[in-house]
Amino acid sequence: MSRWSNAALGWVAAALLILVWQIWTASAQSAYFPTPLDIFGDVYDRWFSAGLSHGFLTDSFYTDILPSIGRLMFGLLIAWIAGITLGVLLGRMPVVAMIIEPILHFMRGLPGPVLLPLALVLVGTGSAMRIGLIAFGAVWPVLFNTYSAVRQVPQGFEDAGRVSRISRTSMLFRVILPTASSGIFAGIKVSTSLGIILLIASELYAASNGIGFGLSQAQRSFEFLTMWSFIVALSLLGYLSNLLLVRIEHTLLGWHRLRMAIDN
Repeated sequence: MSRWSNAALGWVAAALLILVWQIWTASAQSAYFPTPLDIFGDVYDRWFSAGLSHGFLTDSFYTDILPSIGRLMFGLLIAWIAGITLGVLLGRMPVVAMIIEPILHFMRGLPGPVLLPLALVLVGTGSAMRIGLIAFGAVWPVLFNTYSAVRQVPQGFEDAGRVSRISRTSMLFRVILPTASSGIFAGIKVSTSLGIILLIASELYAASNGIGFGLSQAQRSFEFLTMWSFIVALSLLGYLSNLLLVRIEHTLLGWHRLRMAIDN
């Protein structure tokens, strides 16, 4: 079955799910479970109904959604850079990795949300605390996936590079990273999901804007339609983030899929 057929089946399944959701909630008439039409209508009115003169985005978009996107992007960027850098270094220096790996596993075992009270005391309630919490929690999948992928680079690839007399920098960027890129991207996708979870957890407390703040305010005010709108916004953020990463992965790793097809 082609990729387009799979995508069509996915959209059909999503449409059927929304239809069942609409019928069930319309018949239940519960204040706690508004219909999808009501939810998506509120999402549009709340964030995308400004009109042509304002670029379609309302003022609420800049206070509810944009701060969360900015924190997520900065936190993940820090996590990716630190994770890939440390993962490559540990993968290339097994003696150092053997010494500090237990410490890294101990730190990885610390749940990010548990550190939130400590972060509030030490860093404060600003965006720096939330970005740091995202970076701390999201770095581990990238670090360990990169470390594992670099260690699994075939020795023959490095030997071929040495025979060609390429520099260490060229060895890194032309041999090590391209060969390990599939594992690195797997860690990046996992870290993105963790980053979104930590983003919302950090915005539920002592925040003044963002998706998590809006969600907690709606819950405290018993505004269930607004609460569902923020839940949908969060789901869309996760879906679009994954879609973007998949597109980037397919673009950068096209050679990898071709090689796998040839090997099979």
